[in-house]
Amino acid sequence: MKRLAAAFLLAWLPAPAAQAAGCFDVSAGEPARLEGELSFRIFAGPPNFEDVQKGDSPEPGYVLTLPQPICLTGDADFTDPSYLFDEVQLVETEATAKAMRELRNRTVSVGLVNPMPAMTGHHHRPLVAWVSAIAPAGDPTENQGTAATTVEAFYLALGAGDGATAAAFVIPEKTAKGPFSAAELTRFYGGLREPLQLVGVEQLANGEFLASYRFASSSKVCDGRALVRTENRDGRFFIRSIKALDGC
Repeated sequence: MKRLAAAFLLAWLPAPAAQAAGCFDVSAGEPARLEGELSFRIFAGPPNFEDVQKGDSPEPGYVLTLPQPICLTGDADFTDPSYLFDEVQLVETEATAKAMRELRNRTVSVGLVNPMPAMTGHHHRPLVAWVSAIAPAGDPTENQGTAATTVEAFYLALGAGDGATAAAFVIPEKTAKGPFSAAELTRFYGGLREPLQLVGVEQLANGEFLASYRFASSSKVCDGRALVRTENRDGRFFIRSIKALDGC
């Protein structure tokens, strides 16, 4: 089995790069986020990890094809920064399985946990990672001129733990006290064990958006989505309400 796994890994290592650049350190939990085209694949499993049509067990999974190759560091035995690759094996979680099925063959942005270099024949690409959050990835300019920019700004401010800046994007009557006040937003999002990371914002209807994000508090990890409703006041967009869809 060790010889088989080694042969598998060598087969997936591309030609050496002239220069190593932009490597992710798997020992530090990197990468935490990637963007690319999601596709469904049937990989060949035991006994030979070669071809399901020759009797190997089928192992269904997903691949993220990246727009630019990456490399890995952080594991003396299984990473080599001189090798570049542009496909990552993704593993669904209970929270993201449905969305991954729906977003097949689309360009997506994914939040990742437990990234690891390929070590066995069950690892079918040089990097394997579990998907904690996923959202469609669009043209970065497509939100310009819409309320989506307000939603993005609100969550980016939360990610920085800056409740005062985040509250400025909410209708004023909701920010004097309560969960949308600057003090409460700073208290919660400024004290997270893992800061909020915005995965994506998708427009559902005029003035309504689906925000996807990830954060970790002292007691749990949240891979969440929220329905965000906005309104226009004198030509400027504000957040009117937020309904969490995943309990966080």
